[in-house]
Amino acid sequence: MNYIKQLPPEEYYQLPPPGYSPPFIQEEREVNLRDYWKVIRKRRWTIIAFFLIVLISTAIMTFTMRPIFRGTTTIQINKENPQIVDFKEIFAVNTIDMDYYQTQYKILESRSLAKRVIQSLKLPEHPEFLPAPPSPISKGLSNIYNSLFGLFPSFAKDGSSEKEPSETERETRLIDHFLKKLKIEPIRNSRLVKIHFDSHYPELSRQVSDHLASNYIQQNLENRFVATEQAKAWLTQQLDDLKAKVESADEALQAFGLKHDIVSLEEKENVTMQRLTELNEALIEAESGRMAKEALYRQTKNQNVDAFPSILENKLIMDLKQAYIHLEAQYMKLSETFKPGYPEMVRLKNQMSTIEKQLNREINKIIHGIKNDYESSLRRESLIRKAFNQQKARVMEMKDKAIQYNILKREADTNRELYKGLLQRMKEAGVSAGITASNIQVVDQAENPINPYRPNKRLNLMLAAVVGLFLGVGIAFFFEYLDNTVKTSEDVEQLIHLPSFGMVPEISSERRKRLEKGASYPVELITHGHPKSMLSEAYRNIRTSILLSFSERPPRKILLTSPNPAEGKTTTVINTAIALAQTGVRVIVVDTDMRNPRVHKIFGEENEVGLSNFLSGNAELESILKKTGIPNLLFIPSGPIPPNPSELIGSNLFKGMLKFLEGRFDHIVLDSPPVLGFADSVILSTFVDGIILVVAGGKTPRETLERAKEVLQQVSAKILGVVINRVDIRRSDYGYYYYRYHHYYGTKGKKGELPYTPKGERIST
Repeated sequence: MNYIKQLPPEEYYQLPPPGYSPPFIQEEREVNLRDYWKVIRKRRWTIIAFFLIVLISTAIMTFTMRPIFRGTTTIQINKENPQIVDFKEIFAVNTIDMDYYQTQYKILESRSLAKRVIQSLKLPEHPEFLPAPPSPISKGLSNIYNSLFGLFPSFAKDGSSEKEPSETERETRLIDHFLKKLKIEPIRNSRLVKIHFDSHYPELSRQVSDHLASNYIQQNLENRFVATEQAKAWLTQQLDDLKAKVESADEALQAFGLKHDIVSLEEKENVTMQRLTELNEALIEAESGRMAKEALYRQTKNQNVDAFPSILENKLIMDLKQAYIHLEAQYMKLSETFKPGYPEMVRLKNQMSTIEKQLNREINKIIHGIKNDYESSLRRESLIRKAFNQQKARVMEMKDKAIQYNILKREADTNRELYKGLLQRMKEAGVSAGITASNIQVVDQAENPINPYRPNKRLNLMLAAVVGLFLGVGIAFFFEYLDNTVKTSEDVEQLIHLPSFGMVPEISSERRKRLEKGASYPVELITHGHPKSMLSEAYRNIRTSILLSFSERPPRKILLTSPNPAEGKTTTVINTAIALAQTGVRVIVVDTDMRNPRVHKIFGEENEVGLSNFLSGNAELESILKKTGIPNLLFIPSGPIPPNPSELIGSNLFKGMLKFLEGRFDHIVLDSPPVLGFADSVILSTFVDGIILVVAGGKTPRETLERAKEVLQQVSAKILGVVINRVDIRRSDYGYYYYRYHHYYGTKGKKGELPYTPKGERIST
């Protein structure tokens, strides 16, 4: 039988140069909202499951929860500045910060106030605070425990016996339980505070919140009263001490005044200082007068006294001088006529002598007066200076006494003022003790709650829906993050930068059985048995990708392998070969997987003679060529499993066989073991025109695919693309398009023939 088909023109079948790898440039794709929506659609059942779990669990808890009621009392807390003593900075409240209000909030939550309310309402006897009866489960566990340890009393005594809690412990637990139900809520930007109490009893919630407010006000008044009484006691003690200090200071001041003859230091100090000032002024005046008279006195010794103003201004001396001049003129006139002995001239001479003596006597009297006046002013100055020095000494002595006196007086005055102030504050404290007004008022008393505060069924269900939805979406994205398998063409293109040759939908086991039973065709031959099915169309897409993988001519020797075992490699090999044969070219399938061969089983042939026999020299090539019953398709089985598959595949005989088959067939499709773990595929990759990697969608890890690509690239293998096998179309983004286009093109014009679903089942109308 002639298997050789006339080939197309040679230029169409030109092989690419050695080492050629088809270019593929994949730009980095940005993640957008559509990618998130794809993840949500893919994991929708996970999201729905978590959503329903959270919603149903919350609904069960909400509708089975015992209702809790809340009583609320609103109070107003005003700031107050106590004025017990004069030292305001010690007790005054800072009106700028909120320390005062934070303190009041903590007082409302204090254990002492809670204890007062518990005692006033007798809460230890209320059912809300009584120990809960043991549940049937706890009773059963207790009975089992007692039965188990009944045989061993010593262990039961050590392990099961518990001390009865003391009164203090019970009270502590009761207060803790009370405070857990209490909540203080300040209203922002106001002085109002809400007191909440939650319990299973509406009346109890109202009573506790009201009693807490009233006890808080009463405790505040008691604290103020206690503080006032403490202040009074402290003031009383301080008054006694200060009174003794005042008396001691007054006695010391009085004794000092008596000792130094001081009645009023201020008046005496003023008189003494005034006297000193007057003496100082008198001394200055005396010095000035003495200096003037001393100058005049000194002039009387060194100059002509006739020129003294006091002499010139003396009328008697002037008259005597005039008389003397008149007599002298007469005497001179008579001397011209008479001799000195002339009686008249003697008389004139005698008068002149008498007047001269009298004049000298008057001048001497004036000079003597100037001297006396000088000596008098000198004595006066000395006396005044002496008095001034004495007064100055008195002033200095008085200053020394005044220092000590003022110290004693200041101490006495200070103690007296302190005593007076404390006495005044003592009276004010007594008045404050009788005032019962409080700076805290109740604005709204609690009312009996009608509706339960918890659980809020509508809010709980809404929150459960939102939380469940977000939790489901978060878990879905977390699972998607953990899923590192290859699922879509984008994964292939972005991960290893190789083109995707198509995706083969997954077929269910039920559909597989029906196909094999009803049409006597296995799934591996579905392209021949059901050429219009979705699977057949997928393999035809792979065929198209192979034929268009090279620009000038399609590859003739094609190797299909996979990173791992059981990824659908053999099924893809046969269906791809059938799709190529359906174009009218001659195709042969060579089963080079001499470790786990399956091609002969699919075609229903024995594996007694095959490739291993030919490569080992025990068979002819023509004898191992097998027909398939499919037009234009032959195959070579692997033959018996040899001990050395890699050596046989790498032999020159295998290369010659490929060259021989290349001359007789248009396409040679080789099935090989997985890349990882075996060297067979790596060796075969150096003999073929191109390699197609087959991966299982959603099962093959991305790292495995990357590793397979690296292994093949180390020997410069030409990887054409990747086929994603067994894709769950229902969960894939392409499921809708697969179904739509297959329904449109696959059933159009054929009445009564229904399309297949992604699982291989027909759609019923």
